[in-house]
Amino acid sequence: PLRPHCLAQDRLRLWIPFASRVAEDMFGPLNISDEDLDRVLAVINVSWASGTWETYGSGLLIFHVFCDLREISEAQRYPASSVLMLTFISSCAGSYSGKTLTNYFFAICAWHTLHGQPWNMNAAEMKAVLDGASILAPPTSKRPKREPFTPKLIASIRTQLDLSNPLDAAVYACLTTTFWSAARVGEFTLPNLKAFNPRLHVKRSDVREGEDRHGLQVTVFALPFTKCSASGEEVYWARQDETFNPGAALENHFRINNPPPNDPLFSWK
Repeated sequence: PLRPHCLAQDRLRLWIPFASRVAEDMFGPLNISDEDLDRVLAVINVSWASGTWETYGSGLLIFHVFCDLREISEAQRYPASSVLMLTFISSCAGSYSGKTLTNYFFAICAWHTLHGQPWNMNAAEMKAVLDGASILAPPTSKRPKREPFTPKLIASIRTQLDLSNPLDAAVYACLTTTFWSAARVGEFTLPNLKAFNPRLHVKRSDVREGEDRHGLQVTVFALPFTKCSASGEEVYWARQDETFNPGAALENHFRINNPPPNDPLFSWK
């Protein structure tokens, strides 16, 4: 089948379009095997982060449901025309957030790229329809602005935690580390308990003592992978006063939970 039952994160790769990449060019067949083409598919596929696979898989599903309801043929879905994409986005406008529809749009683009078809869209039209969809997004899709985290808020959270409790110790260490290193929470945490990948997620062995450019003592965290850098980057914090000291929180976490060197940094017993 063109669209086998599979996880959302696998749809981009496993949902095969009506026509896919072939081993030939304008001069005729090429000495390229099916294994070569599968390798091309695999290499292109890893250019997107695993979280993106799932998001794009959801967009691909919505697109095909739309096409099924409109009785759009397989050949007309791939390569998709500008008018088809305009109609798809317009039909969804008012039901989804602008960000969601933008992700769905780029999901179809990625599907074309992955399987070897050109993506010929009118850029001005697409920008206009996506901008319009953002304006028409339902109020429920927009979160109200929230107060920023501040030392005062951290102090308030601290009063509700028992730092002798393994989970509370890990939570407080994670909170103070991400706050004082100005990092994304997702760069220090896992999406779920089974998602740990030592090539992507920070471990206890990724922590070291160092100096900043001013020669001041800091604690450095070598993040293996970030949203901005697939090769990772380093973030750090310096010790603060005892009320909000991330150093004391991290030391307490290590004392209470003592995660092994190659386990997630903020794992708990």
